[in-house]
Amino acid sequence: DLSLEFDDRQPRPSDELKQMITDLAEAITESKQMSEVSARPNARVPIVALEDASTKLKCDIGMCNELALINSQLIRAYVLLDARVRPLCLAVKRWAKRRQINDPYRGSLSSYAYVLLVLHYLQTTSPPLLPPLQLLSGGEWGESAERMSARTPDGRVFGCAFCADT
Repeated sequence: DLSLEFDDRQPRPSDELKQMITDLAEAITESKQMSEVSARPNARVPIVALEDASTKLKCDIGMCNELALINSQLIRAYVLLDARVRPLCLAVKRWAKRRQINDPYRGSLSSYAYVLLVLHYLQTTSPPLLPPLQLLSGGEWGESAERMSARTPDGRVFGCAFCADT
């Protein structure tokens, strides 16, 4: 997944984001570099879903979704803690994909949700294999509490502090 950001980190009006997503999808379609391009401007988090023609890799491009970027940083921190995390997450994601139960647009969980389930399991098994980084203090990745929060495209703000000193 990719998120296009603006330097000023200011929220954009919903109509502006929807139009940018639509325009981006049209430009990508015209480039003929992707085999499937679908604008989803009315989704909770507006995206352009696409698939690379040669590799068949699927990707979502969103705009102004800081929360998604921070979520990726959090997963990366967990992956760096234990070499078993990444292959287990990938195995669960592949399992869900093969069973076609990883598409939130069709009523199932997202691949990100499956990763969170794996992390939760690894934190709550006995003995725990991972610590809850969101509950640990020290090693925060942002210089201030405001910097360690994220605004979603619809304007909601979430505290995203976690110990990134892994």
